[in-house]
Amino acid sequence: MNRAYDEIKIHLPQKADYVSLIRLSVSGIASKLGFDIDTIEDIKVAVSEVCNRIISIKPDDGEFNYDITFHLFETGFKAMFTVNNALRRQLFEGESGEFAKAIISSLMDSFEITCNGDCVITMVKNLGD
Repeated sequence: MNRAYDEIKIHLPQKADYVSLIRLSVSGIASKLGFDIDTIEDIKVAVSEVCNRIISIKPDDGEFNYDITFHLFETGFKAMFTVNNALRRQLFEGESGEFAKAIISSLMDSFEITCNGDCVITMVKNLGD
């Protein structure tokens, strides 16, 4: 990917109320970049899946916040979800977690989870793919 020309950061509480906000935001971002309506729907499903996995975890010390950073490029975008490393095992564990990873991987061009300190879930969608 080229160098990012815009970066959008969103800091959210771990509440289901805000998943619709993220779906609306990513829809606007994808539309601005020129994705077609079917691809925008795929992106919304993938982003929602990650958000729903994050908010479904009930940490020992109450609610937490998570961050989503969108990097916009001429050729597409990258979404990075940052959560506490202590939650990494719970994010995509079990059969439902494997199914979620398969769905996201099939809808996005790139999907990876990196845990060093915090856990970062990264997904990329390129225009024209």
